[in-house]
Parts: sequence; C-alpha cells; structure tokens
Amino acid sequence: MAMHRLIRAAILTVALLIPVASAYAQGLRAATLQRTTLVVSDIEKSIDFYQRMGLVKTSDVAGSSAGADVFGAADLPLTADAKVSRVVTMKGNDTGVLALLWYDRPQLPSARGNLMGIGIGDVIIGIEVADIQVVNSRLSQIGTRFQRPPVRFTEPGADGAPQSGQHMLAYDPDGHMVEVIQLDRR
Repeated sequence: MAMHRLIRAAILTVALLIPVASAYAQGLRAATLQRTTLVVSDIEKSIDFYQRMGLVKTSDVAGSSAGADVFGAADLPLTADAKVSRVVTMKGNDTGVLALLWYDRPQLPSARGNLMGIGIGDVIIGIEVADIQVVNSRLSQIGTRFQRPPVRFTEPGADGAPQSGQHMLAYDPDGHMVEVIQLDRR
C-alpha cells in the first residue's frame, strides 16, 4: 500500500514537472501568477466581502478623466465611457494579489448573461482560510448567497498524499464564485 502511494506520488511529481522542464528547454522560464482582477459594481461591498475572508487592502488608487487617467480606458475594451475608476488590491499570506476594479458613471453593464450559474468566461476564486466557520459567519452577516455550506472533503494533494479539510462555495457581491477552503493541518 505504501509503495503504491509512493509510485503514484512519483508519477504525479513527474507529470507536474514535465511542462516546466519543457518550458525551460524551449528557452522560457516558469511563469508566476501575479494578480487576478475582478471588475466589480460596488467597490465598498466587494472590499468588505474579501476583508471578511481575511484579505488585507494593500493599495487603493482612484483615477478620473479630469485628473489621473481612468484605469484601462486607453487599453481595455470598456462597454461604456467611464469617467472615474478605482483599483483596490488585496492580499493574503501568499504571493497572489486580488485586484478589485470599479468604474463609476456610466456604470459598466454586466458582460455575463447568466448570473445564476457558471459558464465559459467565468472565474472561480479560491481562498484558503484558517477558520472556515468564522468566515462563514462573517459572510452570513452581510447576506452572502452560498452555493454550498462548509462540507468535509478528502482528495489527493499535489504530492499524491491525501489532503482533507472543509470547503464551501459562496458568491461575492457581483456573483463571482469563491471557493473557501480550510485544510486540515498535520
């Protein structure tokens, strides 16, 4: 049984390293995901939602057509002529950053047709927390819509060894699905 797990872990490790080794062989270096940006309709509600999960605001930059440039107005295919923008970056204990991007009048219409389900082009944000019950309680206080309450799971980890914990699915104020995970610590 232990040998089977060891072989499975070795196969998984090799499978994970092949794309990285291939990239190096082609003269490329492994990429680092720096930021995920969500376009939001209510910046304050979104900041509150993600702070309740334990993320911390690290920067808050506003721009306007009267002063500093509206963020992305020259490059992004905006669906309306925005006059004011605000970008708030939030960070946890890791290297990844979540950016919340907001535009004021005229407010950008949603590009999503189905706000009640997941489809092509949607994102699912994954956030690991220390105490899922505390986060569940904090999110419930602001009327968060949940797809699934906290439930236990066990699945193979990156090294092939089983990992377990709890996870839940919640929707942020704009309908982005967020998977909240609390891993059991050994």
